[in-house]
Amino acid sequence: MTEQSDRGRETLIRLEQALERLIEGKPLNTKPDGRISLKRINDEAGLSSGGIYYYSEFVEIANQRIQLLKQSLAVSKSEKSKQAESKLREQRDKEKELKERYRTQRDQIKAFSDQVVAHNAQLEFTLFEALEKVSLLEQQLEIYKVSPITGKKV
Repeated sequence: MTEQSDRGRETLIRLEQALERLIEGKPLNTKPDGRISLKRINDEAGLSSGGIYYYSEFVEIANQRIQLLKQSLAVSKSEKSKQAESKLREQRDKEKELKERYRTQRDQIKAFSDQVVAHNAQLEFTLFEALEKVSLLEQQLEIYKVSPITGKKV
């Protein structure tokens, strides 16, 4: 009977070590995906199917630890989601500010462009008027041209 109880203690130690490895996220015999259940503990300890249920005290303790872990994970997830939400809000506000700044710059560039176009049109019209005056003056000059007496064309 001592052999049976020694074997039972060894199995209990294996179960406790398996639970600790799963909690730490460093399992040896199962996938390291962060999930913890009685079946996972059983598989991690290398026991046959349902072997964990022979240790009812350990099952109760393991269930309590699993519930505590789930609660702490839920709290940390809600904190992470709040942080993510505040980060998204900051990003949204920054984007709004950038959009407003770009709109202001766009409006200023449009106004400047309109001024340049208006000034250019005014300069072209002034040049047109000047060329018209030059053309008129050249025509008047042709009327008043004096031909030389010698008969040679100048």
